[in-house]
Amino acid sequence: MNKLRWTVLFVAVFILGVLLSYLGMIPVVALLGVIVALLILLADYEKATIIVALFTVVEFVLRDVIAYGLIASVWDEVALLLCFGLWLYKWFVHRNQTPYRSSPLDSSLIMFMVVAVILLFIAAPDFSIGVEGLRVIVQYMFWFFVITQLLKTPKGAKRVLNIVILTGLFVALYGIYQFVVGVEIPAHWVDQAEGSVRTRSFSIFTTPNMLAGYLSLLIPVSVGMFFAEKNTKRKIYYAFVLACMGFALLFTMSRGGWIFCFCALLFYVWMKNRKLIVPTLVIMGAVFVLAVIFVPSVANRILYLFSADYFASSSTGGRVYRSVVGYELFMNNPIFGMGLGQFGGSVALSHGINNTFSMDNYYLKTAVEMGSVGLFALLVLLFNTFYKSYKAIPKIQDEEQQNWAIGILSGLVCVILYNLTENMLEIPLLSSYFWMLAGILMFLAYGQNNVDRTENVSIESESGSP
Repeated sequence: MNKLRWTVLFVAVFILGVLLSYLGMIPVVALLGVIVALLILLADYEKATIIVALFTVVEFVLRDVIAYGLIASVWDEVALLLCFGLWLYKWFVHRNQTPYRSSPLDSSLIMFMVVAVILLFIAAPDFSIGVEGLRVIVQYMFWFFVITQLLKTPKGAKRVLNIVILTGLFVALYGIYQFVVGVEIPAHWVDQAEGSVRTRSFSIFTTPNMLAGYLSLLIPVSVGMFFAEKNTKRKIYYAFVLACMGFALLFTMSRGGWIFCFCALLFYVWMKNRKLIVPTLVIMGAVFVLAVIFVPSVANRILYLFSADYFASSSTGGRVYRSVVGYELFMNNPIFGMGLGQFGGSVALSHGINNTFSMDNYYLKTAVEMGSVGLFALLVLLFNTFYKSYKAIPKIQDEEQQNWAIGILSGLVCVILYNLTENMLEIPLLSSYFWMLAGILMFLAYGQNNVDRTENVSIESESGSP
């Protein structure tokens, strides 16, 4: 047996040496990392859910640090295929578990995907661009099924949430740093009529509004984790995270981010204890007044919104102008739209077709590309996401997990509202996190009863840092 082990070790070292000589260090290390990761995932398929939790890190590293263009553009598709492969692996190997764990939201997602595919064949003038437009819309919804099928324990769900929050902390800290040093920003990010706006934080994103959408989704989730936590040290950690994310959101100078995050936090309070709505309004009002006093550019951003200059500027090239153009295009093709990927979104912008621009309203963008049929399907999907999540929360018996769920639902509400002023669900990271969080909520409410009880570890037994 010892001879066999030494032989295997010798062969492995020999092969590794050959690969290093021909391929170089980085590809071989990457290959070894992939092999080790696969072995870990085969030993415990639940850890595959960490992949979507690390979306922020992987995307940033591949896109901005090592700049591997091809890998950066396809890694998420490869990761999805890997996760679905692990799902099939679970079917064959873990026969004591339910092969498919259903949730009340499954049918709504599938129906929307079916409608989108039908509209691709009916309305798309360019099939290849239409396929690309379809991918941007539906691909990230599959993370919902990855989460509901591969999560096994509340401990696994908490691990995913903690990874997302930790990465959000570093993103927020970088945004704060940008504001402190006064990072240079493009002139069009601030209307000159607003007055003095020194800078706007955008962190690892391409625009401040994208960072604001990201933080607005995670702040309510972090609030839920804070109130759920019993350990004092971890509670202090969550409070620190919330403070950093709050300052970073403030420094984006994104009015939409402020408004919709405020709405999400009010919704959280309403879900927790409706008697606290008035005190919460008073506290938030005081925080806003302090921000106006100590950060004058906040006052400039808010007051400019109600000025005649803002309406004039918005009517010539801003949101008002874009909404009017979008409505006119929608009325030209009111039933099935002008085709997926044709206007108002990232696909049309990347191909430079139809003199497009970002619609700054995901619902209007959907109406232009998918018509009344697609818009109705999207509204039904998002309404069901909210309603079925709302109905799911009372089914979660554990108080700690229920706090997580309320925070998650509040974050989902924020993104649903934010789509009125931005194409939030077109951003791969935000769309992935949105459906990942919806999947976690559905797992907590419906999935735990469909897991082999011998593998279900009580959340109370967890120890370690968040």
